[in-house]
Amino acid sequence: MKMFLPEEFKLPAMPQVARECLVYLYNPNADTGVLAKSLSRDIAILASILKLANSSLFLLGKGSPTSDLKTAIFRIGHDNLRQIMVLHALDSTFVFKDSLTFEFNSFIRHCSFVSLLCTNFAKKIAPDFVSEVQMAGLMHDVGLAITASLFNENFTQMAKHTLENKVDFATTENQLGLEPHSKLAFRALDTWEIPEKVKILISYHDTKNMELRKDLGNEMNKLIDILVLSDTLAHSYGFGFKDYKRDTKIELSMLKRMELSADAVKEVVKNSLETESAIQPS
Repeated sequence: MKMFLPEEFKLPAMPQVARECLVYLYNPNADTGVLAKSLSRDIAILASILKLANSSLFLLGKGSPTSDLKTAIFRIGHDNLRQIMVLHALDSTFVFKDSLTFEFNSFIRHCSFVSLLCTNFAKKIAPDFVSEVQMAGLMHDVGLAITASLFNENFTQMAKHTLENKVDFATTENQLGLEPHSKLAFRALDTWEIPEKVKILISYHDTKNMELRKDLGNEMNKLIDILVLSDTLAHSYGFGFKDYKRDTKIELSMLKRMELSADAVKEVVKNSLETESAIQPS
């Protein structure tokens, strides 16, 4: 099986509105008025923002329903706005047929929930890097989406291998001698001008072995741990792929390293489930 992408491979350009808004959101002093003006050009994004802002999660005890975009942005906050922007970019960029275990809707929902978990964990233990971890969660499986889009027939064979052998995609790639989707995403995301730290996180999201991460430093390893934990939890709570088998055991050594208690993990999952319910299309 061959699924080779040339070194010069580039993703299609990110949708303009999403790209403009993500640039603004990297500025902590981003002007809500400028954001609103840019966002108002895309009806689908506008509808998603208003839906979330008027959901029970954000409306209860915080005022009445609004149709004003600036009010909605202020209400949901920049983290949730970033979530909507990247999901829109993924949804607009990738087109592929469902391949046994790998369905497009499941892919989007999985990435969304991993990102929500990443965001909430980062707020607890890495507050200076919330946006980076959130972006990594949203894009960690972009490599799978690329191969499913460009090599659907071969990707279906790969998906069949995962089902028949009850292994995950990373193990399948290793057994079949394919480029890991984590490394492919690192290469491809240059097109979207994704920050280097985010790409490094993505490239290690399937790497639990600390020996393979020993040169990255404590800060980066903490962020990778957040992504690995979030990915594992997403699968264990049913935000994965159909009939997909992977190890969902959470190592106590990782929780100890992250200084997270079981109660803290439960709280993050609860908050993330509430937001996921509000952010998904009706």
